Amino acid sequence: MTDLRTFTASDTDRIRRFVVETDTPVVGPGRHRYASVEEARGQPVAEAILTVPGVQEVILEGNAILVLRREDFAWEALEDRIGYAISTALGFTTPDAGAEAAPPPSDDEMYGIVERVFERDINPVVAQHGGRVDLIDVQDATVVVRMMGGCQGCGMANVTLRQGIESQLRRMIPGLRGLRDITDHAAGENPYFK
Repeated sequence: MTDLRTFTASDTDRIRRFVVETDTPVVGPGRHRYASVEEARGQPVAEAILTVPGVQEVILEGNAILVLRREDFAWEALEDRIGYAISTALGFTTPDAGAEAAPPPSDDEMYGIVERVFERDINPVVAQHGGRVDLIDVQDATVVVRMMGGCQGCGMANVTLRQGIESQLRRMIPGLRGLRDITDHAAGENPYFK
């Protein structure tokens, strides 16, 4: 069965073990290790857990699930969401079952999550087109952003915001109401697409 020796000694305070109480194993024979949603495609439990902001790695073996959190997240902010992700992936609860879901994060918690997603995922991609997306605030579960550089005035800015950024944030943050762009796109001097 999966044990903590799978990780280095310095990781032990960042690990939690979850055990699913069912007759059917969560995963087939062997140990399965995933560090990204892309690696976990086709394995719904690992994929669901890896969409929780703050989860760094997942190991599945039989009915045991080991989760390694990122250093900048606390377990208090993760355990309920991980439990909900596991339950939803296994069909024990449905995403619409609001009473069983973990409460959505506060605006301050959302700000921290979005800030990390922008830094780690969004801005490195947008920078390839000479742009940047600045997080201004989170107000009533709505993320407020300003686009800069090649994004300001870009003909594809709305597509980037709605189909790229907003859809990614909605998958990661329960209770997110939307995204509001306060960019003055007419003032853009060097848009990537006119």
